[in-house]
Amino acid sequence: MDLMKTLTDLLAPLVTPDWGALVALIPGILAILFVVWFALTLRAFATAGPTRRAPARIEPLTPPELHMPGPTAAPILVAVGAAALFGGLVVGGVALVGAVVILVATLALWGREAMRDYAHLEPVQTLPAVVREPPPGVHMPGPSIRPFMGALGVSALFGGLIVGGLVLFVSVLFLAWTLIGWLIDFRAEYAKTEEADRTGHLENIPDRRLPTRGLQVFAALFVAAAVVQSGIFPPKVGGAAGPGGSPGASAAAAGSLPPGTLQVVAKNIEYDVKALTVDAGKPFAIQFVNQDAGIDHDVDIRDAAGKAVIQDEPHTPGGQTSLYQYTALQPGTYTFICSVHPIGPMTGVLTVK
Repeated sequence: MDLMKTLTDLLAPLVTPDWGALVALIPGILAILFVVWFALTLRAFATAGPTRRAPARIEPLTPPELHMPGPTAAPILVAVGAAALFGGLVVGGVALVGAVVILVATLALWGREAMRDYAHLEPVQTLPAVVREPPPGVHMPGPSIRPFMGALGVSALFGGLIVGGLVLFVSVLFLAWTLIGWLIDFRAEYAKTEEADRTGHLENIPDRRLPTRGLQVFAALFVAAAVVQSGIFPPKVGGAAGPGGSPGASAAAAGSLPPGTLQVVAKNIEYDVKALTVDAGKPFAIQFVNQDAGIDHDVDIRDAAGKAVIQDEPHTPGGQTSLYQYTALQPGTYTFICSVHPIGPMTGVLTVK
């Protein structure tokens, strides 16, 4: 019996290992493997015999019509700047600002060297252009601005998905506008192809220039949407009191809430209150009213380090009301924020005393 118990105790770490302890050992194991690999590499270089059998190395000669740039440390410096940027993204704060400055400085240095190298190039003799017509039956489409516009629309869509709200709506319209323009050009090219079946001669559609006017209109729409969504315009009139000094609707509703329940109203992508106070050691609730039609909001509570105290609070669709229940918190200062739109107008301070 004792032998079986001893064998069971010996095999227990193998059958049911402590995965947390094993994961914690991974950095040390990787460091040991790196040291071993580095030592083997040094040994290989130290024991390597001569590999060149010729009496001397023959330097290659660059043809006179080719320009070979000289050695430069700029790529290494830019790599250091990129590494600093990734480190700054992890650390954040002042470290991120310093990393961006380092990366910009290294890129500027590389660009300066490239411009200096380009300025010292000797003029190259221009060769005559040779225009070759495509073989019969092969159609080469002309240049088009539509792929660039489509990529611009997709980029705007990704930005709108991050910001949400009115900016997302305008970005969807912008993407649809770029794609519709592309489809119009495609239909025009197809019409030219049908015409070639009758005439025997295929022509490209006229070159499309950059739609400057349309881009200016959408730029103005993006700016207007950002201004409205951020709460800069229209200006807020009144807040705690209604006309004639009477309490507003939210204040009246807040007065009828049960004890331990606070109210937060979201309207025009902004919380109506920026400061809340609760008692320490007591659970509490927030009645959240979302008055932004078609836009989801929520109320997350985060500590001083930015970590969410209550995880996975559901989003409240526009026009609906949710009751968020929270457990008791320790005394201190916390932040309540909308995880969908983590911007200044949707951020407040929660004081637990």
